[in-house]
Amino acid sequence: MTFGRIAAPNALWGKVAFMRKLALGLTILLCTFGAYAATTPEITPPSNGDEWLRLSSTEKLFWAIGYAQGYQEGLMKIDVAAGANSTCGQLATRTERATSTAGKVTGFELVSGLEKFYSEPANTIIPIGSAIRIYLLQSSGKDQTTIQELIETARVLGAETRRTASK
Repeated sequence: MTFGRIAAPNALWGKVAFMRKLALGLTILLCTFGAYAATTPEITPPSNGDEWLRLSSTEKLFWAIGYAQGYQEGLMKIDVAAGANSTCGQLATRTERATSTAGKVTGFELVSGLEKFYSEPANTIIPIGSAIRIYLLQSSGKDQTTIQELIETARVLGAETRRTASK
């Protein structure tokens, strides 16, 4: 003869076993996420041509797209913070029109232009921001004398930056 109370411990043991399995599953899941986070590489942007040339073609394209998007967002934040009709907002609009890569070159064109620019060994010390501005001036048809002066100045600044960083 079985009473209702005698069956209760078996049901309780079933619930305890389920809870143990659930806890074990969650522990394994958390350890997996922890291991994944530990093996995810830290992505740092290239600071000059030497670092640019070490990136894969996919990394270069993603970086170029991210650079253009970040530039746009930065200028939009000036608009939001200062107000669209303020002096700062108007300056942001003019700066965007004059210097942004958006609408002027595609990500592929920017990557290709930087590859060509950094193919000259003397240019590899030039910071990437300066290289982008020089490339945009070249693609917009700016006169070669001005561009060459900018390249020479950027080389001097890049060498100085490298010398300061190595101290």
